[in-house]
Amino acid sequence: MAEDHGKATQAAVRERNLTSALQLVLSGNGSATRASIARRTGLTSATVSSLLNGLISEGLVIEGQRAESTGGKRATTLQIDAVRHVLLSVIVQPGLVRGAVVNLLGEDVSTVSQRPHTAGEISDVQAVVRKLVASTRARVVAIGVQVPGIADGPLIRESVQLKWTDVNLGDALAGIVDAPVYLINDADAEALADYSNSDQFGANQMFVSLSTGVGAAFIVDGTLLRGAAHRAGEIGHVPVLFGPDAPACACGNRGCLEEVVSVTSLLGLSHGADLESVDLGALAEQPESRERIAFGARVLARALLLVGAALDVPNVVLGGASPRLGDEFISHVRAEAARHTVRAAMPLSFRYAKTTAAQPFRGAAQHALHSALGISWAL
Repeated sequence: MAEDHGKATQAAVRERNLTSALQLVLSGNGSATRASIARRTGLTSATVSSLLNGLISEGLVIEGQRAESTGGKRATTLQIDAVRHVLLSVIVQPGLVRGAVVNLLGEDVSTVSQRPHTAGEISDVQAVVRKLVASTRARVVAIGVQVPGIADGPLIRESVQLKWTDVNLGDALAGIVDAPVYLINDADAEALADYSNSDQFGANQMFVSLSTGVGAAFIVDGTLLRGAAHRAGEIGHVPVLFGPDAPACACGNRGCLEEVVSVTSLLGLSHGADLESVDLGALAEQPESRERIAFGARVLARALLLVGAALDVPNVVLGGASPRLGDEFISHVRAEAARHTVRAAMPLSFRYAKTTAAQPFRGAAQHALHSALGISWAL
């Protein structure tokens, strides 16, 4: 028994060391060497060489150019193999399912999309994954799937927009490709993507995704907050308007935040609209939209003041489709938050997300990368 425990411990230590070495190669952007990894990890040169030989044989790392000479023999640089292994990143929305093959450097290799006839059809997700698999000859390391709902392991516990309850998406995709499936809430995915590309707001921030729905994600001390039941950030179905005139929500309640501040609600669009096919900026300029935007911004700011105070997170990133609304919306949010901030409280800072439109697949891919290999583009 002691011998088995010792072997298990040795295996765990080697696994941690492999992850550390692979992270340093990734973070080095082609400049890492065996010697630099040995210095950073404190491991012996022989151990580092053994680790890297294993990563090279697995096709995760390749040798690059000779490094600049420091007086002796020039060392060989190491870099991530961007060809032999890939990730699949899938975004599921009521009006659109889309996906990308993403290499281990975080670059999109190919993309596909499919507009469902009915929101929430598992067959549409399966079809997109099949197209992605057919588009690459590389080995798929993992699949990251971004959904508007509560993700818990392989299950979508609840998605009001997709009308899913306890849907096992992992099982649904298992027969298509031999790779683990990792699910992530859409706001969490967008927060990871933005955080990996911008250090403007540091390690404590609140990410609020406004699209066909509303969700939030919280990064506290550099770590994504999950919550006891993976529900942290599920603010979309908290009532903010009351009385018989409050708008009815798809969840069965009235006056939910989603019915007031989702981009579809702000612009008067139908539930489940494909926001990618709409000129949101032009629509936001319409008089009736500007009135809804001003009102929704006031409601959102007041809600975020409460959340920000509860978590002591002073920085807010607005993502999803909201950056396409333009400066007027975020200006209204800033003004309302400032108007109601008491002297003793830390004021909220706001900015739009930097990666939502340019790199929509990065968040789910980042989640899959870290879940499967333990490494991150954010480091």
